[in-house]
Amino acid sequence: MMDKRQHVRVSVQFRSHFSSKSRMVAGEGELRDLSPGGCRVASPVVVSVGDELEFCIFPEDEGNPFIIEGATVRWIRPLEFGLAFTKTGPDVQQLIRQLCRSFL
Repeated sequence: MMDKRQHVRVSVQFRSHFSSKSRMVAGEGELRDLSPGGCRVASPVVVSVGDELEFCIFPEDEGNPFIIEGATVRWIRPLEFGLAFTKTGPDVQQLIRQLCRSFL
């Protein structure tokens, strides 16, 4: 089976926070996989496919979190979900790329 992902995902373990302006959804999770185009999050918070979230990544050694202004829930499973980054500033996109490269 061929992988359809545009970006290679790296295995990470970072704290994250997410919230939605359109729904009463907010919470924390553990970032498990990361790529410049999206991520996988482990969290007990229930989200729905299509939810638009603001997503913050807290890398271990970095002072400030990376803030992704737009992340769309693409899939859900019990206790985890996948996000596609849909609105990311160029500076944050570059930081995510550098972070991913450091784990290859």
